[in-house]
Amino acid sequence: MRKAFVILALIGSCFIAGCQSKPAKHYSIEAIVISADPAKKLIIVKHGDIPGLMPGMTMTYEVADPHQIEALQPGDKISADLVVSENVGRLEKIQLLSKGEGKLAPGTSQRIPQKGDDVPDFALMNQDGKLIHLHDFRGKTLLVTFIYTRCPLPDFCPRMNENFRAVQKLLASTPDATQRVVFLSISFDPKSDTPAVLKHYGSIYKKSAPGEPAFPWQFAAPSEKDLPEVAQFFGLVYQPDGAQIVHSLSTTLIGPDGKVVEWYSGNDWSTADVAQTVQGMIHQG
Repeated sequence: MRKAFVILALIGSCFIAGCQSKPAKHYSIEAIVISADPAKKLIIVKHGDIPGLMPGMTMTYEVADPHQIEALQPGDKISADLVVSENVGRLEKIQLLSKGEGKLAPGTSQRIPQKGDDVPDFALMNQDGKLIHLHDFRGKTLLVTFIYTRCPLPDFCPRMNENFRAVQKLLASTPDATQRVVFLSISFDPKSDTPAVLKHYGSIYKKSAPGEPAFPWQFAAPSEKDLPEVAQFFGLVYQPDGAQIVHSLSTTLIGPDGKVVEWYSGNDWSTADVAQTVQGMIHQG
C-alpha cells in the first residue's frame, strides 16, 4: 500500500510539474460522482483501486468534454477512460451506469466555497485545549487547510503543512505580516487528534529558523458532531477506510471581513501566488 501511495504522489507531481514525455496510458474505471463542475471542466469522484496506478481514492479530475458531466448528480455511478499523459490526467468517454439519489453519506458530498461566501462561526478545540471560533480571527487574513495527523501520504496532509511553511517564509519580510495573518490547520479526525496530539504534531512544523518571524499557526479540530458541516462548507470530502481516511484536499483564504477570498483544491496551488495575494491584502488594509 505504501508503494501505491508513493506512486500516487508521483503521478500528482507529474500532472503539476511535468515529466519526461511518455505515451498516454488508459485505464478503465468505475466511480461514484461526488460533484461535477462543467464550467471548470472538473469532476470529483470516488473510485476503487486502479491496478498498476493507484489505490482507491477520492480524486479531482479534468474532463475532456464538459458536456458529458452536465447532467451528473452526486451519487451517480459512471464509467470512464482515465487518460494519464504528460501534464494531463483527465477523464474521457464518461458514461452514466446508474442514477444515484442525489444524496451521499455525510463527508462524501461536496460544495465548492465561492468568493464572497460568509464563513460560519465554527467552533474548534485547539492544540492547547482551548475552544476557539473562526470569528475570533475577524480583522486578520486567515488561511485554513485540512489535515489529519495519521495521514500516510507525503503529498497530502504533510504537503499542506509544508505549503503553509512556504507561504510563511515568503511573507517573512512583509511588514506587519505576523500580526495580520493567521494560519489554521483543521483536523477531520477529532477522535484521534486530541489537543495533545495536535500540539505535538504542530510542533514538528512550527519550528522557525533563527531570526525568522513566527506566524500565528493553530492546529484544531471540530467536534465529531460538527465535522460534517465544517467539511461541507469548506469543500472537504472525507471517508474512513479501514485504519486510514480517504480524503480530498481543501485550502481556503479568508479575508479580514470573514468572507472567502480564494479556495484551492488539490496540492498544486502555488505558494508564491497565495503569498502575493496575502501581501496585496495587507497593503490594502
